[in-house]
Amino acid sequence: MSADSNISPIRVLPDDVVNKIAAGEVVERPASVVKELLENSLDAGSTRIVVRVVAAGRRLIEVLDNGHGMSEQNALLAIERHATSKIRKASDLEAVKTLGFRGEALASIASVSKFELLTRRAKDASATRIRIDGGVLRDVAQAGAPPGTRITVNRLYFNAPVRAKFLKGIATELSHCIDIVQRHALAREGVGFQFFHNDKMLLDIPEHASLRERVAIIWGLNFIHDMREVKGEQAGFKLHGIIGLPSLTRSARSHQYFFMNTRPVVNRALQYGFEDAYRELVTVGRHPVGVILLETHPRFVDVNIHPTKREIRFRDERAARDAVRDIIRGCLHNLAPKERRPVTTFPESSPQIDLIAPEPVPIPEILPEAVVPPIHSAVSQPVRQALPDIPAYTPEMPPKKTVSGSPKQKKSSETQEVVPEASYERVGGITDAPLQIFDSYLVVPDEGRLLIIDQHALHERLNYDSLSAELQDNSYESQKLAVPLVIEVAPSQVRLMESNIGLFAKLGIEIEPFGGNTFQVTAICHLYEEGKVADAIYHILDEVGQGDLFDRDNLLTDLLRSATTACKSSIRAGERLTPQERTALLDGFRRLNPPYTCPHGRPIILEITQHQMEKSFRRIQ
Repeated sequence: MSADSNISPIRVLPDDVVNKIAAGEVVERPASVVKELLENSLDAGSTRIVVRVVAAGRRLIEVLDNGHGMSEQNALLAIERHATSKIRKASDLEAVKTLGFRGEALASIASVSKFELLTRRAKDASATRIRIDGGVLRDVAQAGAPPGTRITVNRLYFNAPVRAKFLKGIATELSHCIDIVQRHALAREGVGFQFFHNDKMLLDIPEHASLRERVAIIWGLNFIHDMREVKGEQAGFKLHGIIGLPSLTRSARSHQYFFMNTRPVVNRALQYGFEDAYRELVTVGRHPVGVILLETHPRFVDVNIHPTKREIRFRDERAARDAVRDIIRGCLHNLAPKERRPVTTFPESSPQIDLIAPEPVPIPEILPEAVVPPIHSAVSQPVRQALPDIPAYTPEMPPKKTVSGSPKQKKSSETQEVVPEASYERVGGITDAPLQIFDSYLVVPDEGRLLIIDQHALHERLNYDSLSAELQDNSYESQKLAVPLVIEVAPSQVRLMESNIGLFAKLGIEIEPFGGNTFQVTAICHLYEEGKVADAIYHILDEVGQGDLFDRDNLLTDLLRSATTACKSSIRAGERLTPQERTALLDGFRRLNPPYTCPHGRPIILEITQHQMEKSFRRIQ
């Protein structure tokens, strides 16, 4: 028997197999169904959308809206693969203004579930009901219903049990479904959203709620009191949103939401621009929070690069990043000193769902006399009353950084946690050596306050400033190595290293090719410690290899921070200092300019004001 006889012939797959393959891309989990149906409702011009799930969407997903509905002919076409009203020709893909456009979602969903579509236009006397089981059309009939559309998805993956086995637990799948609804609710002012799980209302956002009120409902008042509105325009991008103060951070990026033309998106340029705006204002390992909504002409954005259309690509990634960074940075630089206050603390694990919503309202079956459930506003009233009236911010040219944050302006009617910040008034003319406690911190009494300085973070910053000054002036003292340091890089990084030898020279590290994928370090800045140079080089190579999201100025600054890992050892925590060493550190601190952080973003100083002390000792109320 020949080997060729074991090779299967090429054949065209039947439609049911094609739909199940497509479902594997589009319908990853119940939240994917919620996303596709929500997008259809929003594209239909709905102002009220109700989402109902049972068992986190495994048993039932139902989306009810009051959009413009469909005729019977269009409803039958909507369940066909690649049937859409959003585009007509290939060039339309360059100017997509709707959330959906491929026309494959309903067919994919219907192929792995028991699917029902009920829709009616306002001018029609009756609605159209279509039932599909596992991709097989079962029934088309007339029914009574109010204008709009209701899509019901029962027993998701009933004919694909292997897919069902890969679903996570109820809590995980439910959190994904809620996240989808919350993201669209933040981007769509003028649209009301309700979310029910097992007939219990978990989310209720009135259609008239503003962005600030929506953030308060979803994230809670603890967030909104430490957030400010932002608005601006640059390089063809219009930006508005709401961002956290530098004191409001999280340990992960779970509270960074980005929207492009109302579409929830993931994009590295936007994320980098957002975090870069907070450069040196947040501590290492912490991430700022915010809801950023961008608008630009659709031809500048490619939304057709991902099966779920969540990831996007800009024609000019750098322009998008710069717009986000510059507008937000302008807002942060113009914050009033009193807004640089200690953070209001709350648990990291606090739920995102505000459970002060009104009592659950069951969703009625759509009958001739049925009406869409009213969107309650019981949640929004206490939120609106509790929120301060904060005007939107229009950015101006950022002023030069100045020291801010007078202790007298930090008075509060509530007892707050004392946390390090990035900006304080300058230290007065203290002549005595500061007190050292725990062999790690310097205690400096000043007028109306007590300062506690991290000796290690301060010395790191002083070393960084010294290195930065010498390298920028190109006046550093080069230390020739008696025995060149040979380093080996991955084959994929050889070209990267060769093209950036000049960049390493600017960082005080002189490198020459040594053949193949090896290089030799012949000289280093006198501030570097030879044994740490190799690790610093590898770290810098990884940073450079991330692409051209970094502009050249910021790149050098970022790489200089990486290069400080090769600096001669800074004073460590737990190291006892002489009075002369403590005085020298304090003198160095006086020469620093805000923000008072180490090169890696950790705070250097903590301030306890006289007012805070007196409040703690109950001397004042």
